[in-house]
Amino acid sequence: MGQCLHQSVRRPSQDNEEGVVSSGGKADLHYCAVCHDCASGYHYGVWSCEGCKAFFKRSLQGHSDYICPATNQCTIDKNRRKSCQACRLRRCYEVGMTKCGIRKERGNYRNPQTRRGTRLSLQGRMNRPKVLTGPEEGSLNEPHPPALTPEQLIERIMEAEPPEIYLMKDMKKPLTEAKVMMSLTNLADKELVHMINWAKKIPGFVELGLLDQVHLLECCWLEVLMMGLMWRSVDHPGKLIFSPDLSLSREEGSCVQGFVEIFDMLIAATSRVRELKLQREEYVCLKAMILLNSNMCLSSSEGSEELQSRSKLLRLLDAVTDALVWAIAKTGLTFRQQYTRLAHLLMLLSHIRHVSNKGMDHLHCMKMKNMVPLYDLLLEMLDAHIMHSSRLPRRRSTDQPEVPAQPPSFSSGPSNTWTPSSAGAGDDPQY
Repeated sequence: MGQCLHQSVRRPSQDNEEGVVSSGGKADLHYCAVCHDCASGYHYGVWSCEGCKAFFKRSLQGHSDYICPATNQCTIDKNRRKSCQACRLRRCYEVGMTKCGIRKERGNYRNPQTRRGTRLSLQGRMNRPKVLTGPEEGSLNEPHPPALTPEQLIERIMEAEPPEIYLMKDMKKPLTEAKVMMSLTNLADKELVHMINWAKKIPGFVELGLLDQVHLLECCWLEVLMMGLMWRSVDHPGKLIFSPDLSLSREEGSCVQGFVEIFDMLIAATSRVRELKLQREEYVCLKAMILLNSNMCLSSSEGSEELQSRSKLLRLLDAVTDALVWAIAKTGLTFRQQYTRLAHLLMLLSHIRHVSNKGMDHLHCMKMKNMVPLYDLLLEMLDAHIMHSSRLPRRRSTDQPEVPAQPPSFSSGPSNTWTPSSAGAGDDPQY
């Protein structure tokens, strides 16, 4: 299900530095999604050049069990695309190339039929066969994996962290609204590809139903991006580090209409992360919880498969919560301080969701004004989030994460179990 990638959204022009999409004018110039060379056409479900089209065709017809001689993270661009076949093929799959990829007729992406077509692209990425990149690499979809201790789970989640993404393009000053938004949407689209791979590497995630996996990512993708943005920016007060080669100050971000408010909210949340002295173990757990706690967007159907998938999701969320509790407990804080820190970390998720909602509204507004190009995967995720939000019940605010009425009890050390305990009256809360 969802194996074929049906792309029905026209990829925006990237040669127009101002990035304004016009309904009339000459045809867009397209670039290869694999190596960023000029595309010769729409091949195997994506825009690609003749070289990458031929390489993917050869890989489908012959042996594709390439092995990377390095770390499976080789840069694939116009000049280095022939340096590593394994990473080039992995890149082909990441951008959405597929054997049965076909191009549908161009049309308005607001059409319901078109939305269903683009929606399959994310399902195709989630359900795509894995490329062999090493002689001993195991499958991510192992049935009935052994239970992991909190420490082991954190190690696995840390190993799943995506690589750094570079813009690889200098923004010439003076900065304009179109230049900034084009760069940010370009980065977001790249990060979304790696976010899918990150989610699939979280132990137990691929055991959920495919539709549930898609729903979870569609509901939380901007929160996950913002959490990563805050983590990168924590050592740079007053700036937001979108990538190692793109940072913005408040003054630079003010060229984008309506962005200052969101910028200030992100800076304030980042300052809170800095005050909490967030540890890397806590950070990866919180990011995983953002993904798993977006279940308010899941289908309300009560079929046996849906109930089984939801049960797996709740168990996985409990396991990640246990891991977060373990990470806090091993810091040596008193019981009361541990409770306080857990509360502060959970409240941080509430702030991130609030900023994410503001950011989603702003991005949707910019899309409706045709101010910037929106790439295929980013456009799909934005439309899907809006569609899910319109179906949510209004009885409870979506700005508040689900917090248990009774917080878990902490053990006195980095143990794998929780034991009932009481905090001393004289303990001073610290975080």
